[in-house]
Amino acid sequence: MSRRPPRPGRRPGSARKPRFQPRRLPDALTVERLSHDGRGIVRWQGKTLFVAGALPGESVRVLLEAEQSRYAEGSVAELLTSAPERQSPPCVHFRECGGCQLQHVRPDAQLAFKQQALLDQLARWGGVTPRQLAPAIESPSEGYRHRARLGVWTDKRGGVTVGFRRRGQRELVDIAHCEVLAPALNALIEPLKLWLSGLQAPGAISHIELILAGEGPALVLREIRTLKDADRETLATALPGVPPERIWRQINDQTTLLTLAGEPCDPRLSYALPEFDLTLGFHPQDFTQVNAEVNRRMVQQALDWLAPRPGEQVLDLFCGIGNFTLPLARSGARVLGLEGAASMVSRGEENARRNHLEATFAQANLADPSPAMRRRWGTPDAVLIDPPRDGAREVLDTLIKLRPGRLVYVSCNPATLARDAAELASAGYDLQSVGVLDMFPHTEHVESMALFQRR
Repeated sequence: MSRRPPRPGRRPGSARKPRFQPRRLPDALTVERLSHDGRGIVRWQGKTLFVAGALPGESVRVLLEAEQSRYAEGSVAELLTSAPERQSPPCVHFRECGGCQLQHVRPDAQLAFKQQALLDQLARWGGVTPRQLAPAIESPSEGYRHRARLGVWTDKRGGVTVGFRRRGQRELVDIAHCEVLAPALNALIEPLKLWLSGLQAPGAISHIELILAGEGPALVLREIRTLKDADRETLATALPGVPPERIWRQINDQTTLLTLAGEPCDPRLSYALPEFDLTLGFHPQDFTQVNAEVNRRMVQQALDWLAPRPGEQVLDLFCGIGNFTLPLARSGARVLGLEGAASMVSRGEENARRNHLEATFAQANLADPSPAMRRRWGTPDAVLIDPPRDGAREVLDTLIKLRPGRLVYVSCNPATLARDAAELASAGYDLQSVGVLDMFPHTEHVESMALFQRR
């Protein structure tokens, strides 16, 4: 009798590694401090134990959920003593939903934690200490998100789940209300669930992008099966405050959007920066900041710190649609905005024309700028850089050779900011000021802004 051949990737005779079985640890443990992702840290059996939902000074019993050779992970199974920073989470979905990690912490304590996490990483990984810690740019802790992507799941019986990923898992948590979502977008969740439950093409939608723009609420449907005409007609009148012209369809992974009626389109929404008398247009799939209030104050602080003077040459790297570029141009500076995505460059040029401003936008591979592009950068007096989470390692060498006097770095990752700050410090730049931008209250994400000045 022939034997079944082994499965690819498994050695003959090898056994599948057993799945870890969570278990409750018997002893009470005391939390020492917070990790940079907001989990409590405990020393347990000679290793670091990360405990979700635990705060420094608290005594807890832990549900152990994973264990490695040097660390383990778990969550609070029983809270024995509470820290003064603890509050009751405002959202009923907090313990399940993966969207927010810090709702059990008072908002003022969240900010203090983020400021300290930023300073710790700058010191530990960058070896730098700022001359000044800037006050955090604060945000309302609820109703601040102007963008969100809802997942949609339809089971075999036609039941519909609409919500966000369950913490640490792929399945969705069904929600009726999200505490951090803008009220105008929250108002769409229940009507959308009702519409999805009645589709003649069940399972046609996999995701829904909600956007609150200057024009009002808008949405993009990710369509994986073709909607029936009746479904589209029903949606046209189903959502309060959303006319059909602000509803678009994305068919699978195609980049072109369709109107609700099925016509290809290239739509625009907008947001305002009233402090600079600017209105910026964007495509619904463009990157824009989700927290409009913090974005406005962030742009104002960046210009205050950079202090561009009329006629100075300023570089804006990773410029997107011109969120910083155009306020810089409004100040009278000569600005060159560089961005990797051609569509964003086009949008930046549109926005310069729309606001009657002189600003230059160009496409550039900022991970590996060509000699011709580097020559085009000239000798800037100041630089603003807003890189992705990976930071600006690849472009710093070029920037340092240009020797700008001032550099404002907007960061969405303290670890890569710390790494890049070390390189700037070794090249003769002092970290003058740094502070948190509370773009995402109730979450572990730490956004910040740093000002470097050449010695």
